Amino acid sequence: MQDDSKKDAKKQPDNWYDAWQNETEAEEAEQEVIDEASLFQEAMQGVTPIKKDNKVSTKPALKNIKIRSHDERPDINDVFSDAPVDECPDQLLYSRDGITPDTLKKLRKGKFQIDNSIDLHGMTVDAARDYLLEFLAECEADGSRNIIIVHGKGYSSPGKKPVIKPMVNRWLRVAPTVLAFCSAQPKDGGTGAVYVLLKRNKAG
Repeated sequence: MQDDSKKDAKKQPDNWYDAWQNETEAEEAEQEVIDEASLFQEAMQGVTPIKKDNKVSTKPALKNIKIRSHDERPDINDVFSDAPVDECPDQLLYSRDGITPDTLKKLRKGKFQIDNSIDLHGMTVDAARDYLLEFLAECEADGSRNIIIVHGKGYSSPGKKPVIKPMVNRWLRVAPTVLAFCSAQPKDGGTGAVYVLLKRNKAG
Protein backbone atom coordinates (compact mmCIF):
# COMPACT_ATOMS: atom_id res chain seq x y z
CA MET A 1 0.00 0.00 0.00
CA GLN A 2 1.31 3.46 -1.00
CA ASP A 3 1.93 5.95 1.80
CA ASP A 4 -0.16 9.11 0.97
CA SER A 5 1.70 11.10 3.57
CA LYS A 6 4.70 11.16 1.26
CA LYS A 7 2.55 12.70 -1.47
CA ASP A 8 1.25 15.36 0.90
CA ALA A 9 4.75 16.07 2.10
CA LYS A 10 5.82 16.90 -1.44
CA LYS A 11 3.03 19.49 -1.72
CA GLN A 12 3.97 21.22 1.54
CA PRO A 13 6.72 23.89 1.78
CA ASP A 14 10.09 22.72 2.98
CA ASN A 15 9.67 24.29 6.45
CA TRP A 16 7.20 26.10 8.70
CA TYR A 17 8.62 29.52 7.86
CA ASP A 18 7.84 29.10 4.16
CA ALA A 19 4.32 27.94 5.00
CA TRP A 20 3.73 30.91 7.29
CA GLN A 21 5.10 33.34 4.70
CA ASN A 22 2.85 31.93 1.97
CA GLU A 23 -0.22 32.22 4.18
CA THR A 24 0.69 35.76 5.24
CA GLU A 25 1.16 36.95 1.64
CA ALA A 26 -2.18 35.42 0.64
CA GLU A 27 -3.95 37.10 3.54
CA GLU A 28 -2.32 40.48 2.78
CA ALA A 29 -3.35 40.28 -0.89
CA GLU A 30 -6.92 39.44 0.07
CA GLN A 31 -7.03 42.28 2.62
CA GLU A 32 -5.67 44.72 0.03
CA VAL A 33 -8.51 43.87 -2.34
CA ILE A 34 -11.05 44.34 0.47
CA ASP A 35 -9.49 47.66 1.50
CA GLU A 36 -9.52 49.00 -2.09
CA ALA A 37 -13.18 48.02 -2.47
CA SER A 38 -14.06 49.72 0.81
CA LEU A 39 -12.21 52.90 -0.17
CA PHE A 40 -13.98 52.99 -3.54
CA GLN A 41 -17.41 52.55 -1.93
CA GLU A 42 -16.59 55.28 0.59
CA ALA A 43 -15.41 57.67 -2.11
CA MET A 44 -18.53 57.09 -4.22
CA GLN A 45 -20.97 57.91 -1.42
CA GLY A 46 -23.25 60.78 -2.43
CA VAL A 47 -22.23 60.57 -6.11
CA THR A 48 -25.11 60.40 -8.58
CA PRO A 49 -24.74 59.14 -12.19
CA ILE A 50 -24.72 61.75 -14.96
CA LYS A 51 -27.92 61.73 -16.95
CA LYS A 52 -27.83 61.59 -20.73
CA ASP A 53 -29.52 64.97 -21.05
CA ASN A 54 -26.70 66.61 -19.04
CA LYS A 55 -24.19 66.37 -21.88
CA VAL A 56 -22.48 69.61 -22.85
CA SER A 57 -23.05 70.69 -26.42
CA THR A 58 -19.81 71.66 -28.18
CA LYS A 59 -21.38 72.49 -31.54
CA PRO A 60 -20.27 76.01 -32.45
CA ALA A 61 -22.85 78.66 -33.24
CA LEU A 62 -22.67 80.04 -36.76
CA LYS A 63 -21.77 83.71 -36.88
CA ASN A 64 -24.06 86.10 -38.73
CA ILE A 65 -21.53 87.89 -40.93
CA LYS A 66 -22.58 91.03 -42.76
CA ILE A 67 -20.84 91.29 -46.12
CA ARG A 68 -19.53 94.77 -46.82
CA SER A 69 -17.96 96.17 -49.97
CA HIS A 70 -14.18 96.56 -50.30
CA ASP A 71 -14.48 100.32 -49.78
CA GLU A 72 -16.30 99.78 -46.46
CA ARG A 73 -13.61 97.51 -45.02
CA PRO A 74 -10.21 99.12 -45.80
CA ASP A 75 -8.68 97.48 -42.69
CA ILE A 76 -8.73 94.03 -44.34
CA ASN A 77 -5.57 93.14 -46.26
CA ASP A 78 -7.11 91.79 -49.45
CA VAL A 79 -4.57 89.28 -50.77
CA PHE A 80 -6.96 86.59 -52.04
CA SER A 81 -6.57 85.80 -55.73
CA ASP A 82 -9.64 84.58 -57.60
CA ALA A 83 -7.66 82.93 -60.41
CA PRO A 84 -8.88 79.36 -61.06
CA VAL A 85 -7.05 76.44 -59.44
CA ASP A 86 -6.74 73.26 -61.48
CA GLU A 87 -5.45 70.76 -58.93
CA CYS A 88 -6.33 70.24 -55.29
CA PRO A 89 -5.44 67.34 -52.96
CA ASP A 90 -8.26 65.48 -51.25
CA GLN A 91 -6.66 65.92 -47.81
CA LEU A 92 -5.63 69.50 -47.10
CA LEU A 93 -2.72 70.21 -44.77
CA TYR A 94 -0.65 73.34 -44.16
CA SER A 95 1.33 74.86 -41.31
CA ARG A 96 3.65 77.84 -40.95
CA ASP A 97 7.18 77.53 -39.62
CA GLY A 98 7.18 77.27 -35.86
CA ILE A 99 4.07 75.11 -35.51
CA THR A 100 5.10 72.02 -33.54
CA PRO A 101 4.24 68.48 -34.69
CA ASP A 102 2.21 67.99 -31.49
CA THR A 103 0.10 71.06 -32.23
CA LEU A 104 -0.49 69.92 -35.81
CA LYS A 105 -1.38 66.40 -34.63
CA LYS A 106 -3.88 67.82 -32.15
CA LEU A 107 -5.39 70.00 -34.87
CA ARG A 108 -5.72 67.06 -37.28
CA LYS A 109 -7.47 64.96 -34.63
CA GLY A 110 -9.96 67.74 -33.93
CA LYS A 111 -8.85 68.10 -30.30
CA PHE A 112 -9.13 71.89 -30.13
CA GLN A 113 -12.37 73.43 -28.91
CA ILE A 114 -14.01 75.21 -31.84
CA ASP A 115 -14.65 78.93 -31.33
CA ASN A 116 -16.50 79.64 -34.57
CA SER A 117 -17.50 78.19 -37.94
CA ILE A 118 -18.53 79.25 -41.42
CA ASP A 119 -20.16 77.47 -44.37
CA LEU A 120 -19.00 78.47 -47.86
CA HIS A 121 -20.09 75.48 -49.88
CA GLY A 122 -22.57 76.22 -52.65
CA MET A 123 -21.40 79.84 -52.99
CA THR A 124 -19.80 81.46 -56.00
CA VAL A 125 -16.06 82.10 -55.79
CA ASP A 126 -16.60 85.86 -55.44
CA ALA A 127 -19.14 85.47 -52.64
CA ALA A 128 -17.01 82.89 -50.80
CA ARG A 129 -13.97 85.15 -51.11
CA ASP A 130 -15.71 88.17 -49.58
CA TYR A 131 -17.46 86.09 -46.95
CA LEU A 132 -14.22 84.41 -45.84
CA LEU A 133 -12.31 87.71 -45.71
CA GLU A 134 -15.01 89.23 -43.53
CA PHE A 135 -15.20 86.15 -41.32
CA LEU A 136 -11.43 86.05 -40.68
CA ALA A 137 -11.49 89.75 -39.79
CA GLU A 138 -14.35 89.14 -37.35
CA CYS A 139 -12.48 86.19 -35.81
CA GLU A 140 -9.39 88.34 -35.32
CA ALA A 141 -11.50 91.04 -33.67
CA ASP A 142 -13.32 88.70 -31.25
CA GLY A 143 -10.29 86.52 -30.44
CA SER A 144 -11.45 83.29 -32.09
CA ARG A 145 -8.44 81.00 -32.51
CA ASN A 146 -9.87 77.63 -33.61
CA ILE A 147 -12.46 77.62 -36.37
CA ILE A 148 -14.05 75.31 -38.92
CA ILE A 149 -14.52 76.36 -42.53
CA VAL A 150 -16.92 74.20 -44.56
CA HIS A 151 -16.02 74.35 -48.26
CA GLY A 152 -17.80 71.26 -49.58
CA LYS A 153 -16.51 68.35 -51.62
CA GLY A 154 -17.70 69.49 -55.05
CA TYR A 155 -20.11 66.61 -55.69
CA SER A 156 -22.74 69.00 -57.04
CA SER A 157 -20.27 71.04 -59.14
CA PRO A 158 -19.85 70.63 -62.90
CA GLY A 159 -17.62 67.63 -63.56
CA LYS A 160 -17.94 66.65 -59.87
CA LYS A 161 -14.83 68.73 -59.14
CA PRO A 162 -14.66 71.04 -56.12
CA VAL A 163 -14.64 74.77 -56.84
CA ILE A 164 -14.52 76.44 -53.42
CA LYS A 165 -12.21 73.87 -51.79
CA PRO A 166 -9.12 74.61 -53.94
CA MET A 167 -9.71 78.34 -53.52
CA VAL A 168 -9.87 77.96 -49.73
CA ASN A 169 -6.67 75.90 -49.87
CA ARG A 170 -4.95 78.79 -51.66
CA TRP A 171 -6.51 81.64 -49.69
CA LEU A 172 -5.73 80.29 -46.23
CA ARG A 173 -2.05 79.88 -47.12
CA VAL A 174 -1.69 83.64 -47.70
CA ALA A 175 -4.03 84.85 -44.95
CA PRO A 176 -1.78 86.62 -42.42
CA THR A 177 -3.74 85.39 -39.38
CA VAL A 178 -3.69 81.68 -40.33
CA LEU A 179 -1.06 79.53 -38.59
CA ALA A 180 -2.21 76.10 -39.81
CA PHE A 181 -5.13 74.24 -41.33
CA CYS A 182 -6.06 70.67 -42.23
CA SER A 183 -9.01 68.59 -43.39
CA ALA A 184 -11.51 67.91 -40.62
CA GLN A 185 -12.51 64.66 -38.94
CA PRO A 186 -15.55 62.88 -40.47
CA LYS A 187 -17.82 64.09 -37.63
CA ASP A 188 -17.01 67.71 -38.58
CA GLY A 189 -17.28 67.40 -42.36
CA GLY A 190 -14.27 65.28 -43.33
CA THR A 191 -12.61 66.40 -46.55
CA GLY A 192 -15.45 68.88 -47.07
CA ALA A 193 -14.18 71.12 -44.27
CA VAL A 194 -10.98 72.33 -42.62
CA TYR A 195 -9.89 73.02 -39.07
CA VAL A 196 -8.02 76.34 -38.93
CA LEU A 197 -5.67 77.57 -36.20
CA LEU A 198 -5.43 81.37 -36.06
CA LYS A 199 -2.89 83.69 -34.51
CA ARG A 200 -3.62 85.00 -31.05
CA ASN A 201 -4.98 88.53 -31.07
CA LYS A 202 -2.31 90.52 -29.19
CA ALA A 203 -4.76 93.31 -28.52
CA GLY A 204 -7.17 90.84 -26.83
